[in-house]
Amino acid sequence: MSPLQPFIIASFLFTILAFSNPLSPPSRASSPALNELTFRQQVARAVSSIQAAYPGAQLHRIESTTTRGPLRTPLGLVDVRLFFANPSRRPGRQAILLSSRPGALAWGQWSRPRYLPDPRPDSEKPLGDVLTSDIVQVVQRMRQVGQQGAFRAVDVVKEEGMTEVWWQFQMSSRNEGWVWVGDESGRVVVEENDEVTETGDTS
Repeated sequence: MSPLQPFIIASFLFTILAFSNPLSPPSRASSPALNELTFRQQVARAVSSIQAAYPGAQLHRIESTTTRGPLRTPLGLVDVRLFFANPSRRPGRQAILLSSRPGALAWGQWSRPRYLPDPRPDSEKPLGDVLTSDIVQVVQRMRQVGQQGAFRAVDVVKEEGMTEVWWQFQMSSRNEGWVWVGDESGRVVVEENDEVTETGDTS
């Protein structure tokens, strides 16, 4: 039995209530030139900026989607949302959302961060300040084990009980399956038709 079976997420997207008051944007989250940094580097840069402005904030979830339809490469996944848990005791300030600005053409082009009215779910665990793998490496790993399909979105998560961070791809297949890739291990797990199987080796 796959170790992911107890942790399949019942709902793919956490409802974003981003109409709350905007925060002052951290200066180091300004927009770079196109393709200046990798996805992993842009996320690390944004995390550093948020933590400098809001000490104790921890990255809990990454969501990245596209408005261009199914993709076979990750470069079009430029609609990125970073969800942070914030240790503030003030109601309505216990979670922060940093999202790509409208019309962003590359990773790292951010809107102003916003408070979210609800804290992050207890089941979500911090991702850490820097991911082990970059999104390009993760897609290459999927291809190496035979997962050649297009995808619509990817979440980066660590649910309670998981031993590492996982990249969760929403595939654009007939059955709208999911492919999970371990950030550290490179393990690939496929969820389709209510079946969960691990494919390929970890070399």
